Amino acid sequence: MSDRPRRLAILHSRSTPRGARHHMISQIEIHLNALGVETVHLYGTRHYEPADAIFVHVDLSVVPDQVRRFAARYPMQINAGARDIRKTSFADGLLDSWNTYDAPVIVKSDLNYGGVPEFFERGLLDRLARKIGRVLTGKPAPKIASKSDYRVFSTLAAVPPELFGEGNVVQKLLLEKDGDKNLLREYIFLGRLHYENIERSSSEIITEDEHVSCEPFVPHPRLLNLRHRMKLDYGKIDYVMIDGEPFIFDANKTMGLGSKAGTEAFGDGVDRMLKAFAEEIASSMEAPASGRLTLNPGRHASTGKPEASTQYPEDDWQTATR
Repeated sequence: MSDRPRRLAILHSRSTPRGARHHMISQIEIHLNALGVETVHLYGTRHYEPADAIFVHVDLSVVPDQVRRFAARYPMQINAGARDIRKTSFADGLLDSWNTYDAPVIVKSDLNYGGVPEFFERGLLDRLARKIGRVLTGKPAPKIASKSDYRVFSTLAAVPPELFGEGNVVQKLLLEKDGDKNLLREYIFLGRLHYENIERSSSEIITEDEHVSCEPFVPHPRLLNLRHRMKLDYGKIDYVMIDGEPFIFDANKTMGLGSKAGTEAFGDGVDRMLKAFAEEIASSMEAPASGRLTLNPGRHASTGKPEASTQYPEDDWQTATR
């Protein structure tokens, strides 16, 4: 093995603030540097910087094709194939205005972070032209601009017609209860590493309330199938367990640290996970056999076989990997 330090390029979108440290990748980077891996940050695809691997950390729901082509110049790529994480491409329980559903629903944006990254990625002239176009056509500005704008309604019929507009999704709101509180499960992964982060809250819309745990686990085959279909080497999938099956709300590939980073509430398990992710990247960079991090399906502890799903075909995983 060469004595030359390994080098990882981290690719961001053009509009990402230089030096931003609010994503999990920034903590992973600290652990990578401690392992002797050099890191270099790229903003957009205009400038190529030689490196042993590239980590595509482009904070857009739909990643442009030129990003994939740019990443292909590197011997090893992480998340270069993850192109589309719009909720309409994967989320469970999506509803249209003509459906009938007499139970709670949630209205949210189809794009991650309410489409804020896409807004800043556009040039000033493009933003101005879109605003003028809305004024001329009478088309309203987006009503769901961030997670704080998500709205819950008692039934589908109670959702105002304008919220069925372009850019929004209406989804069944299924809750997993823990006593009088609600749970949110997050399958967080990188390569062969699988963790479950659990948050608990009195609210129906869970952001950061009470951190329960972050531990390695065996993911349900539906989660693995979705991850493989979306070509996510690194990311998270938000879900709840309903009758033994995951009900999937959201997916993300540029996770934030949240407001509790650096405090006791952040949780030792989260920091151990991020350190393990750094070790996985460093190890893979020593011998990038396939050009991508290996995805190792979760196995049942006693049988060694992928766990079966009762509501979905047992060959979900096999179908996804053909």
